[in-house]
Amino acid sequence: MKRIFLLFFCFCVSLMVFSGCSLSSFGQSGLSSAELTATYEVMVLDAMKTAIGEITQQALLNPSATNTFTPLPPTNTPLPSPTPITPSPTFTDVPPTETPLPPTSTTTPTLTPTRSDFNCQLVSSSPALNQVYPPGGDFDGRWTFKNTGSEVWDKDKVDFLFISGTRFQEHVDKLDLTANVNKGDSVEFIVDMLAPRSAGTYSATWGLKKDDIVFCSAIIQIIVK
Repeated sequence: MKRIFLLFFCFCVSLMVFSGCSLSSFGQSGLSSAELTATYEVMVLDAMKTAIGEITQQALLNPSATNTFTPLPPTNTPLPSPTPITPSPTFTDVPPTETPLPPTSTTTPTLTPTRSDFNCQLVSSSPALNQVYPPGGDFDGRWTFKNTGSEVWDKDKVDFLFISGTRFQEHVDKLDLTANVNKGDSVEFIVDMLAPRSAGTYSATWGLKKDDIVFCSAIIQIIVK
């Protein structure tokens, strides 16, 4: 493109020089002003046609000289990959496990009357139900019974004795009455005892017996730990 422009510029300069020279020659030829002007215009047109033809031919022979615009291919901008959404963990409430509570200590163990004529009331007892002791701990079993039946507890016929369960007692399994127990009277029994050597819950049953009949019984229960 620069080369074509340069050729055109050189042609214009040459045309101006030629025109000046031609006008001087025509002025000396004796032609009138109108004839000179017409002749000059024809020469300029011919020169321009020649220059345009040469420029066109140069452009055809050298097509690379012209500016061409090559459209750029569209740029494919990749879309961002979708970010996977991590599901939020769900939490299921687990109901709390209910731990059974140990039995509440009471001062009155179970009392089992067996007949109306020889009946009783447990006035007091020790130790309390589920009393805690260390392994091998020393304690006393202590009960106070009241005669609520219709018969007298004869000291020669009624005994207080171990019936079943753990043998906490150290020396005796049976205690005799020291005197008769009339209706409405009370009597106390005390037995020396030791807790077992191993941890756990232990119980024993003691009761009043006449001949072969246990007519009142009470349970002693302790925890060793």
